[in-house]
Amino acid sequence: MWPATLPVGLVVWGAWVLSPPATAALPPDLSMAQMIQMFQDFRARFNRTYQTQEETHERFKVFVQNLARSRDLQASELGTAQYGVTRFSDLTENEFAEKFGLAPPSLPGWLPIGGLSKSPLLRKESKSQSCDWRKAGAVTAVKDQGMECKSCWAFATASNIEALWNIHRHLPRNVSVQEIIDCAYQKKGCNGGFVWQGLLSVLNSSGLSGSELYPYVGRNQTCQKHRGRKVTTIDGYEVLPRDEKYLASVVASQGPVTALLNMKVLQGYQKGIIRRPSQACSPNHLDHAVVIVGFGDVKSRRGSWTGSYWIIQNSWGEHWGEKMVE
Repeated sequence: MWPATLPVGLVVWGAWVLSPPATAALPPDLSMAQMIQMFQDFRARFNRTYQTQEETHERFKVFVQNLARSRDLQASELGTAQYGVTRFSDLTENEFAEKFGLAPPSLPGWLPIGGLSKSPLLRKESKSQSCDWRKAGAVTAVKDQGMECKSCWAFATASNIEALWNIHRHLPRNVSVQEIIDCAYQKKGCNGGFVWQGLLSVLNSSGLSGSELYPYVGRNQTCQKHRGRKVTTIDGYEVLPRDEKYLASVVASQGPVTALLNMKVLQGYQKGIIRRPSQACSPNHLDHAVVIVGFGDVKSRRGSWTGSYWIIQNSWGEHWGEKMVE
């Protein structure tokens, strides 16, 4: 296993919804009526209900602020990414970070971080200009961690294992994310963890149960690692060096890898290739775990730029991004 670290319903509307607080500054090209309709559409689509009129007004303010922020992101976007209303549009930036962000990455002290060597499993470097393991049927369906459990690290661990079993053993598997959450080293569970903790747990437990016998509940539980029959095992894992060409070779020749990225702009992300100004996306603030399932090269429609991109599998369900990727 190769974890990598990269920079990179019916809704009844009350009349009071039509009286938003005066402090909600509107984007210049939208009227109040348009913003209210967008907020109503958002609530219906994502089944949002609020307890009081005050809370609804506050969430409307946040919704407007996030739309304005998405407009700013769009104006400074260097790639093809589009930003706008998403399932997270009624969360403040701090709430979004609190619900989904991980603490700064850490690794066990015995791991030789200062002198990482290239994997001996990579017998020769791939020269592929593109790779997409989705097209090979190796990647399982996108999953949803929910909004009350910071479990991206466990989903990334599980999805990586599933893909590699499919590629190298031709055995499709759906493994238990909940077992990883409940049984991982240091057991931080829904409070946030790290991919290496999940992989170490699977390694030490001699495998991982299937999701049908140990289903995801999105909360901390007592470890029940003997609850179901083990359906996968791993032989080990490595931390890869920060070498993107080498990483692409590993992805092309061996399969998907896990990665950490800066998730700040993902709250309002809808689709397309993200290419941010370097000063707007720190490669040192890595707070979200995903799986790299491919890569490629792209040229903008007007030919103003060319570049490479990673294809990322996330764990925020089919109602975010392009059903799974960014």
